[in-house]
This record gives sequence, C-alpha cells and structure tokens, in this order.
Amino acid sequence: MKQKSANRSQQVYLRDDVLPSLLSGSYAFVSSLTYFFMPLFLKDHLGFSGSQIGVLYAGLSITGLFITFPIGFLNDLFTPRTLIVLSLIMTALALFGQAAVTHFIPFFLVFLLFGVSNNIFRTSLDALMFKGAQEDNRGTRYGLFNAMRMIGFTAGALFAGYALRTFDFSSKLRNLSVFALALVLVYPFLAATPGRRWELFNYRKDFFKKEVIVFSLWLFFFTLHWGAESTCVSLFLRHHLDLQMSGIGYYMATEFIAVALASYWCGRMVDRGIGPERLLSPGLIASGLGHILMTYPDVTFSLFWRVIHGGGDGAVMIAMYEGIGRLFHVDRVGGNASLIYLVTLAGSFAGALIFGPIGELAGYWVPLAASGLITLVLLPVLIWWRRREDAHSAG
Repeated sequence: MKQKSANRSQQVYLRDDVLPSLLSGSYAFVSSLTYFFMPLFLKDHLGFSGSQIGVLYAGLSITGLFITFPIGFLNDLFTPRTLIVLSLIMTALALFGQAAVTHFIPFFLVFLLFGVSNNIFRTSLDALMFKGAQEDNRGTRYGLFNAMRMIGFTAGALFAGYALRTFDFSSKLRNLSVFALALVLVYPFLAATPGRRWELFNYRKDFFKKEVIVFSLWLFFFTLHWGAESTCVSLFLRHHLDLQMSGIGYYMATEFIAVALASYWCGRMVDRGIGPERLLSPGLIASGLGHILMTYPDVTFSLFWRVIHGGGDGAVMIAMYEGIGRLFHVDRVGGNASLIYLVTLAGSFAGALIFGPIGELAGYWVPLAASGLITLVLLPVLIWWRRREDAHSAG
C-alpha cells in the first residue's frame, strides 16, 4: 500500500508540477522572438517608428486589461486545460499573421491577437499551476515553474540569434507558428481540475483587502521596467553596444539563465522558512541597480549588471508567486491571480507607452536607467509602509 501511495504521489507531481513547467518553457521559447527581437524587425525592416513600436507593445498589455480577469474567472468555473489549448491555436494563427502582413494597422491587429492568446495562455497555465500545487514544497514548485519559463526564453534567444542569420523574420515566425500548434498535443496529459460555482462577490472581497492593494501597487511600479525592456533592450544592444543578432541572443540568454537559477534557488529558500518579504528587498536592489548599470556602453560591464538584474527579477517573481499563494483561497486563485497578473500588465503597458518614444528621442539607455531608478525607489517606500503597519499593530 505504501508503495502504491508513493507511486501515486510521484504521478501527481509529474502532472501537476513538471508538465506545466515544461509547457511554460516551451511557450516562452515560442514567444521570445516577439518579446525581444521583434523591435529590430519592426524598426529595421518594416520602418515603424518608436511611437508605433510603443503602441504595439502597449497593445500586448492593454488586451489583458479587458480579458485577464474574465479568463481567470473562467479558469475557476471550468478546467484550465481547455483554455490553454485554445490559446495555443490562437498563438499559431497570430504568429503566422505577423509573418504575412507588413503595414501598421493589419500588423497591429495580428499583434493584438497574439496579446490575447498570450494572456489566455499565461493566466490559464498559472491557474493550473496554483490549483495543482500542494502545501509541501510549494516554493520549490513555483521556482521550477518560473525557472523553466526562463530556460525557454534562453533557448529561444539563442535559437533566434542564430536562426536570424540564415532565415528572415517572416520564415522564423511561420516555423514558430507550427511549433505552437504542435503543443496542442499535450492536452490529454494536463490535469483536468474541477470547476467551482459562481462566487463573484468573494473576488471583490478578496481583492480589496489592504494587504492585497499594497501588494498590487508595488507590483505595478516594478513592472514598469518590463515595458521599457520590451521596447528598448534589443535596440539598446544593437545601437549602443553594437551587438549583432547572435551576440544579442547570447546576451539575453545569459540573463535568462540567471533568472532561472535565482528563481529555483529562492523557491528552495522559501521552503526552508525564508519568507517572501526577505527575498523582496535584495531582489529590488539587484533588479533596479542592475537595470541602471547595464546601460554603461561596455559589453562585459553591461552583461555583468544585466545578470545581477536577472537575479533580482527571479527573487521578486518568487515573492510574487508566494504572495499570491498566501493571499488567496485556492478555489478562487484563478480569478484572483488573474487580477494580480492584470496589475503587472497595466505596469508593462504604461512602461511601453512611456518608454518607447523616450528611447527613440533620448537614447535607448534612458528608459532602462529610469525604470531601474523607479524600482530602487520602491524599496524605501515598502520599508516605510512596513514600519507604519508595525507601529499601528503595536498601538
């Protein structure tokens, strides 16, 4: 009987934890070109302006402002795996569309379709992961999930850097659309988590707690730098550090490895009793300082601080996942986690809209340094808030 129980526990772990992590990494591989190399294609080949690039990436985020919570809510009512498969089909169509069109308006529309599919996938896969996670080793599982996503970005960055030397962007997008469609084959192996009844009032009660609001506010300002990254990092590497495609791939891959290692290590630390709040302070310092100092125009110096930034981001991401797991009931974690994800999308949207034009006008290093400074400012604000709350509790 004990042997059967052990085998069952291993099987549940593979389905609920390892498989979602592998799927997350595979999707990150697919989307890495769009996130990090696409600005080069948009500027150098399609002739889009900095403002147009900012609008495109803001569109990726703003679609989430309308659909993320409904999708999260649906993940609580039904099983997430059906929505995951739907998102993969939409992603394949969106990538194929990006390969086929060249004018701004039609490109904007297929880019929005990618934004919709990406949000459905990310929200649904997060819901599947949160619902399947057990109390024991929860931090390690969050760390594995985020680490595999970063490994997917690493592989995607390296593949893109080399593939773009022999294939054009359009051909690569078509190939990635086929790969995204092939991921649909994973459907029968994903956990069919049961749905729950309609509880819309409880979502409002969950989300409007003081600690949840504070959690959401610092995440918004932290994720401003995601918008700066999506619109400016590849252009900074190309025009300020003079890196070619393969060099950009190596640069980004090195950072992603740092994020993956930091995520997994920080997840293990959480399971050993280190609270997420103790990860947050060093994470914010490393993320903000790294983002500022990576703008120095020397490749080795810049890469070193980009790695430091990646380690900080990995720590902050685990603090975010652990915070979601602690703040919300598992039956409504799909909807509530989607609301937190919505906050990060709003931050990324605002960052892309603000920093895309600034990068073109002032230099692509300026948005990176400015958003890093905002991240650093978050730390004293959070320290002040904690002391304020401790004083009120003592009073």
